[in-house]
Amino acid sequence: MTKLKVLDLFSGIGGFSLGLERTGGFSTVAVCEIDEFCRRLLSRRFPNARQYDDVRTLTAERLAHDGIHRVNVITGGFPCQDVSNAGKRAGIEGSRSGLWSEIHRLAGELRPGLPRRGERRSIA
Repeated sequence: MTKLKVLDLFSGIGGFSLGLERTGGFSTVAVCEIDEFCRRLLSRRFPNARQYDDVRTLTAERLAHDGIHRVNVITGGFPCQDVSNAGKRAGIEGSRSGLWSEIHRLAGELRPGLPRRGERRSIA
């Protein structure tokens, strides 16, 4: 069975990817997390995934340069401090929560989706 390739943004400790991989149908090919402690944990949980530290500098070109030419799924738990009642309440356009737009940008660049008919897949 061909597994769907996952790009995990704002990965944290990798909860989304862990859940997806445990279904048996997904493989995490790249993670992006700015927190150093979390990146160390992610490197143990996903030793075969490429690791990136800043979503703002991640591009389709950079992924392709690193051998990741296509992903099927983009997941991301973008920072919610700006929209949280416990946070600064700056709203969705706040400096942290506004990073949701990076998911939108990368989705536009990468155009993730199901494998095309007849297309063979291998895990990067």
